[in-house]
Amino acid sequence: MFKKILIANRGEIACRIARTCRRMSIPCATVHSEADRDALHVREVGHSIHIGPAPALESYLNIQAVIAAARETGADAIHPGYGFLAENPNFAAAVQKAGMAFIGPSAEVLRQFGDKAAAKDAAEAAGVPTVPGTKHASDDPAVILAQLQTMTLPALLKAVGGGGGKGMRVVDDLSTAAAAIEAAMREGQSAFGDPRLLIEEYLAEVRHVEVQILGDGRGKVLHLLERECSLQRRHQKVIEEAPALNLAPALRRQMFESATALGRSVNYLGLGTVEFIVKGEAAYFLEVNPRLQVEHPVSEMITGLDLIELQILAAAGHGIALSQEDITASGHAIEARIYAEDPANGFLPSTGIIEQLSLPEDVLRVDAGVAPGMAITPYYDPMIAKLIAHGKDRTTALRRLVAGLDRFSITGVQDNSGFLGALLRSPDVRESAGDTTLIDRRLDQLVAGAGPNHTRIAMAAGIWLNHVRQKKGADIWRGDGWQTGWRLGDGTPALSEAPVLRARIGAALFNIGFGPRDRDGRMLIGVDGVHCRIRIEALEVTWFLVTTAARSRKIRAWQGDDWVTLHDGAGVLKITLSPYLDSAKEAVSVAVDGAIKAPLMGQVLAAPAKSGDTVAKGEVLVVLESMKMEIRVTAPGAGVVKAVHCQVGGNVERGAVIIELELAE
Repeated sequence: MFKKILIANRGEIACRIARTCRRMSIPCATVHSEADRDALHVREVGHSIHIGPAPALESYLNIQAVIAAARETGADAIHPGYGFLAENPNFAAAVQKAGMAFIGPSAEVLRQFGDKAAAKDAAEAAGVPTVPGTKHASDDPAVILAQLQTMTLPALLKAVGGGGGKGMRVVDDLSTAAAAIEAAMREGQSAFGDPRLLIEEYLAEVRHVEVQILGDGRGKVLHLLERECSLQRRHQKVIEEAPALNLAPALRRQMFESATALGRSVNYLGLGTVEFIVKGEAAYFLEVNPRLQVEHPVSEMITGLDLIELQILAAAGHGIALSQEDITASGHAIEARIYAEDPANGFLPSTGIIEQLSLPEDVLRVDAGVAPGMAITPYYDPMIAKLIAHGKDRTTALRRLVAGLDRFSITGVQDNSGFLGALLRSPDVRESAGDTTLIDRRLDQLVAGAGPNHTRIAMAAGIWLNHVRQKKGADIWRGDGWQTGWRLGDGTPALSEAPVLRARIGAALFNIGFGPRDRDGRMLIGVDGVHCRIRIEALEVTWFLVTTAARSRKIRAWQGDDWVTLHDGAGVLKITLSPYLDSAKEAVSVAVDGAIKAPLMGQVLAAPAKSGDTVAKGEVLVVLESMKMEIRVTAPGAGVVKAVHCQVGGNVERGAVIIELELAE
């Protein structure tokens, strides 16, 4: 067995690998960048080596720095986790050359499966059905466009080094093909260092089902059953479950046979995932992920196996003690990925310091990589945690996961838990596992369900009022900047004539007024003229009983002098509050003064707008990258570019003016 393992990763997966190492009594160490000096994986592992600045290219992707760290810690094996260097054949070769074991497949297998064109060739050679498309990848936009012109649209552009939905674009109109090719090539180069693209026939409304395999490197390959990963947004998995629903027994057997045959054809070592798209009663090869998967916990929950332990044992030369008959499913498991992002604002990544974090660890398995006081930065994937539920059947697992999501809360950053709750409560998901386009088709409804509404804003205002009155005394409207000319409880039978507070949620502003308290304790609160009667009772420090005309419910909230963060089962809603007379003096909007501001901190990938250019409404001015996601900043209206205050390759801060636009009348 290995003497010591270096975990060449960060966040929740580094913490997860360390747990298995401790259980196996194998000492471990990890690495960290400048941005991660105080990260949770550094704290939990307890032995970590600094390997470079915050950008991943200079730290977690720096092969020589990682090898040097392994030597410094005395490690004789390196576990890459997933992402970063996990599928890099040059890294695997460098680890082997340094006299250490790489916990993963050989460099040759990584090279073959890391190239989608080569992987497709291997699948066809093993007799696995594939999706029709081009045989050879290209990095020539003219060649790719010419190939598209010979195909029936829609077609799918795929970066050959792809994964995680990066470098993928659907082309359904040749008029947009050039822009899609440019974006897919740019993402492929940025994420994988390879801009080459393949083209495949785009199959709409398909399922995404994957088979987990385990190989000993000597020809023995088992499958560890399958997972359903059809619920995706922008080709990125959101919800995963095991086993898959409603697969015909013959089709399931065919997928198992295809996956293991492909693994045997290359003497696969360790864990890998063979992914398929399922259309009707047919399954087509999609790709191989030659590494541990983000969604591995659902397989662990139904099989009772520790997949990372099996991976380590195989890499250490201990083979596979299991037979195929030993691997059976018990119950059903579902995983939800919690990300720091804002569903109500186009799922933009959210950065900031985590103020508080409440994880439902008493009812669910939680794999987390952050803790209160830590920063969500723009440098890495914005995952906060994975919530995994297990039950005797899908209905039970789904109910437990929804309940766990309702108990999850975080402040300091936006998150997608409300969106996930709305998704899991939707009839489509309750009745089936969905398909890869379901979220896109239902996006407006799902986001609306997780966003603010007048009642939620009124609840937050009432909780804030309760907090401030206790802190400052009964008469809070005098002194400390809260003069409004109106006094609470003066007997006025309606809302104050002028708004009292201005609430801000993201870029949206709401005017709030208060009226008198009824005999039953309910207060009249107005939000943009909509009346709500609400009674707020403080139960504990962060728990409140909120009564409206329809019902009473227990909710959780955190508050400060000028903010409230509400968690009421519909997601987390953070509201900033200020006196109306003060907030009315705020700067005018972008559409008025033409100052285009960066929506978040990130790196400038492209800046097509030049000083003097005439632009149309919706035209792309700047392309930013943050947390592996591209954000296109567009013109709010037609006009002329007066100045550009950013450059390609440079970084911009959130709120910085990046373009000055003279808007047309």
